[in-house]
Amino acid sequence: MAQKPSFLRRLFGGIWRTIALLYALVLLVLLLIVPAGIYLAFFSGPQVSVPQGSALVWAPVGDLVEQDSRGVGNVLGAVFSEPQRQSVVRDLVESLDRARDDDRIELAFLKLDELGAAQPGQVQDLLAAIDRFKQSGKPVVAWSPSYDQSQYALASHADTIYLDPLGFVFMPGYGVYRNYYKEALDKLGVTINVFRVGEYKSYVEPFIRNDMSPEARAANQAWMSSLWRTYRESISATRDYSAEDVSAYIEDFADTLEAMDGNAARMAHEAGLVDTVAALPDVREAMRERVGSDDAHGSFSQINQADYLAATDTEQTAPRTDNRVALVVIEGAIVDGESVADSAGGETIARLIADARRDEHVASLLLRVNSPGGSVTASERIRREIARTRAAGKPVVVSMAGVAASGGYWVSMNADQIWAQPSTITGSIGIFGIVPTIDEPLNELGIHTDGVGTTPLSGLMRIDRPLSETARTIFQTGVERGYDTFVGHVADARNMEESAVRRIAEGRVWSGADAERLGLIDSLGGFVDARDAAAKLADLEPGDYALQPMQPPADWRTLVRQFLSAHTEAAWMPAWLSGLVDNEALAWLRTGLNDPHHRYAHCFCRVSSADAGIAALSRQRSE
Repeated sequence: MAQKPSFLRRLFGGIWRTIALLYALVLLVLLLIVPAGIYLAFFSGPQVSVPQGSALVWAPVGDLVEQDSRGVGNVLGAVFSEPQRQSVVRDLVESLDRARDDDRIELAFLKLDELGAAQPGQVQDLLAAIDRFKQSGKPVVAWSPSYDQSQYALASHADTIYLDPLGFVFMPGYGVYRNYYKEALDKLGVTINVFRVGEYKSYVEPFIRNDMSPEARAANQAWMSSLWRTYRESISATRDYSAEDVSAYIEDFADTLEAMDGNAARMAHEAGLVDTVAALPDVREAMRERVGSDDAHGSFSQINQADYLAATDTEQTAPRTDNRVALVVIEGAIVDGESVADSAGGETIARLIADARRDEHVASLLLRVNSPGGSVTASERIRREIARTRAAGKPVVVSMAGVAASGGYWVSMNADQIWAQPSTITGSIGIFGIVPTIDEPLNELGIHTDGVGTTPLSGLMRIDRPLSETARTIFQTGVERGYDTFVGHVADARNMEESAVRRIAEGRVWSGADAERLGLIDSLGGFVDARDAAAKLADLEPGDYALQPMQPPADWRTLVRQFLSAHTEAAWMPAWLSGLVDNEALAWLRTGLNDPHHRYAHCFCRVSSADAGIAALSRQRSE
């Protein structure tokens, strides 16, 4: 008679069968829901046409991004939760450029109340599109119940600016504020071993200090002052309001507001920042008088920019040839391996560039970079693919968005041309290594590590042991070698002397305006300028080519990985708290520390206006 299996064997066998069943059920659900989700997201809904004599309602929603992360993997996520709120800069620019020459569009109505995080360089791309639209002679009207710094930057280029009677215009300037963790790490017994080159390579400071170093403070103040100067000049260029007036408005904000009994709308109007203080129903009525009524919506005749792009896609003239300008977007931290949510994987990006190089219809390559850097190994892999593409005879042009610093500059430097906006954040030529060890807290718990190895290098990388002097020497030497390599690549790519590169390197961050002066980039301009340059270098005339965005194919494993990555990130911290807490450093520690050699070219230089935390709390209270 066969022996009956033991209780533990039956228990674990049952658990395993349950896991296998759940796994099969998840796959079945994916197979059923993904096609339906794709159809509902992309193909459902009525056909939209452009009303004659209507207004283009240009309404950015959520954060500005360079590539739509709401791909197939996130369509699945949208089935189970609210989809990400984001607007692609390229789409916003394209809608204004198409509407400029469209006789059916009478004016552009900038609805700015739902715009979220926007980097200064990205805002400048949008401002250029607004200015091109105005050159057609069509008016631009802006409305928001209140204006934060980015919203007002866009509104300032409108012909007419409306503000709600209960609203305000708040431009607090730029700031870099971080959480510093040294004391907390010391209390936990965690040792952060740091290896770096460069006086200004301050990314690691939050882990080894309790405050900002004098060097980082001076460098940050320099590039933020450049951005603030550009911001004020942008306002004064289109309104009867000098850069000095902007500074005075901010510096006297509290006193002036008190003198006006807290009436911030009146304060902005009398300062000349807005043209009319009016409630939204009054604004709609004024718009009806200009473009007529839309009875279906109870408002003025209009079409929003997303519907407008969809309605006009089929109207675009097909290129006269099969030539293409391939577009590869590098957005987020650069990590080793494949791309996941909010990151650019070195393998993924390198493969896309190689695909473009091998495509006989691709005449040139355009890279749109919006990254603070990350893994040195991944950055170098991307740079090498760019060099191979140029060696194959295909021109490469880089368009820097909000930030293209450190590893973001590493992947850019070998292009034929580099374009950036004056407010793009770039430079930060330096690298560092970071190795945390947790032997002390383990010892406190009564967990000790001991053993024997065949060489002094055995067990070198165990995080449950203190880092030896041998290991420290290896890491520091590797970082110094990596820095010399970085500097040498920049010197070769930019045709500069190494001594000149070293003077502007050491991890120092520069604005796009300063980077042009220093020779780190070629020209100031936005995505459209870089796209035209990529075509021109390939001897392509307007109408002779199409822009071809390069996207990785998605199998079911990719879908699951994107879904889990996006939802793990969303669950990490409540939205209102993420606006107050320095989430970038924590997120990078969780997802970005994967360089096989523990060397990183990463810049902690994402700038924000100082009202971000207040805005986040306000949104939380209103929801």
